[in-house]
Amino acid sequence: MVSHGYVLPTRGVVLASVDSLEQTARVDAEVLGLARRAEALGYDAVWAGDSVLAKPRLEPLTTLSAVAGVTDAVTLGTAVYLPALRHPVHVAHASATVDLVSGGRLALGVGVGVGPDVEAEHDSLEVPYGRRGAVLEEALEVITGLWDDGPVTTGGEFALEEADIGLRPPGPPPIYVASATFDPRKGFPRPIRERIAAHGDGWLPIGMSTDMYRGGIERAREIVADAGRDPDAFDAAYYHDVVIADSEAAAIEEARTFLDRYYPAWGPLSDEDIRRKGAFGPPSVVAEHLEAYADAGVETFVTRFTATDQREQLRRFAEIVD
Repeated sequence: MVSHGYVLPTRGVVLASVDSLEQTARVDAEVLGLARRAEALGYDAVWAGDSVLAKPRLEPLTTLSAVAGVTDAVTLGTAVYLPALRHPVHVAHASATVDLVSGGRLALGVGVGVGPDVEAEHDSLEVPYGRRGAVLEEALEVITGLWDDGPVTTGGEFALEEADIGLRPPGPPPIYVASATFDPRKGFPRPIRERIAAHGDGWLPIGMSTDMYRGGIERAREIVADAGRDPDAFDAAYYHDVVIADSEAAAIEEARTFLDRYYPAWGPLSDEDIRRKGAFGPPSVVAEHLEAYADAGVETFVTRFTATDQREQLRRFAEIVD
């Protein structure tokens, strides 16, 4: 059974607003309102991205806590959250709270980020960019430990002695391991392989061909099986961009305008650069894309609409997958 989730425009609120009054109105209409709309249209999940300084946006866990109050059943996911930028005790505390207030609906997609803007962000927050993967590993150990029954004692980056947040998330939240920029058919880089083995409840890559995805999910499930866990319970997720328009050219141009504004450091994007990110064009093109990736093994689609009119894209996409 394939499920569909919608990435909330938490960065768009910042980019499109001139002051706090407008931001307040946009949060209500374009984040909380669109979350309610997505649930009403039959989406299975809503997701929120993350960045502290590199790409300013609403903080994801507090946003999802608010979304929990205006929805009933959708999964509340992070796509993706950057735990290495925070102390893991705070992450465990906040994520457990969201899971509790939502009735066990949180899903935690985690990653490290890449690029010069992310490197500058790490420098500003005094987190060594070159060690962000190792910091994430230690953070996940602390977070999952604090979700469990016993107090946590650890050394390393985060020295704790009998630490206990006192909260036990009902899930606990599944952890999705994000990845990009490599061909998984040739194997996973060691840090991601170990992350999947130790903590992964699902895989959440971006920018994969169907062949790459098919090979990657097979390898990921082998890693899970070798770690002594059930590979059939490991979720096959995929993050992609979508724009639905009357023609491919119109959809790509809409996406280019959106991405240029979101990621000014990237520079000009070719049509092919954009095509690699997802599906762009009439409903039939998007439907074919979804079918091809489902055939490759995707079970959970995490869809970001790289377009200005989020409400219209949300409606048209729902018609395709209905």
